[in-house]
Amino acid sequence: MALSGLVLSGCGSSARPGVAIEVGDETISTSTVDSASGHLCTALGDEFSANGTVVPMGFIRQGVVQLMTLSSTARQIADEYGVEPGAAYEREVASRTRTAAAFPEEVRDDYVEVMSANALANDVLEQVGRAELAEQGFAEPSVEQVTQAGTDIFTSWPDAHGVTVDPRYGVELVDGTLTPVDTNLSVAVGEDAKAGLATEPDVTYANTLPENHRCG
Repeated sequence: MALSGLVLSGCGSSARPGVAIEVGDETISTSTVDSASGHLCTALGDEFSANGTVVPMGFIRQGVVQLMTLSSTARQIADEYGVEPGAAYEREVASRTRTAAAFPEEVRDDYVEVMSANALANDVLEQVGRAELAEQGFAEPSVEQVTQAGTDIFTSWPDAHGVTVDPRYGVELVDGTLTPVDTNLSVAVGEDAKAGLATEPDVTYANTLPENHRCG
């Protein structure tokens, strides 16, 4: 499952009870993250099994948290700048929707939303980058200028509006990027347990977990 490489700064590490993520004006509940994570596991489970891949559910939840945070940030930035997701995002959603048709109905919406988050963010980043440069008087900015302007907007937005993630998900701001780290020390007390919070899934560790704690 591809995770976001876009930069988000201003990320706190403590959320209110029952709240997984607070992104500006939006609150995403723990139950929402848990449900989406289970649906992603269902959607990706056959692919994982075919590849002989087993990952801890904690790794799936980390990815869902990162991508939901990114999606919420992108939508709120788009609202502020008065832009709508464009053709690139629409094509990604259409592709994910076709793939999701093979999944159980209750899984489809979460799969499409989470797996298209990067496309949404990249689309919005380009649009707001162009809008910002046009405001500054750039008539024909380069791709690099547009990307940098959009990245600057995404980077500065959380500082002004706030992004807070429950530390149980093992995601923390590292060098300006939401990154899986060992923040959940109350649970991950041994080397084997900490393997479940690694940036890349530890297959050996995952195979030791109960079925409801692993995917694949």
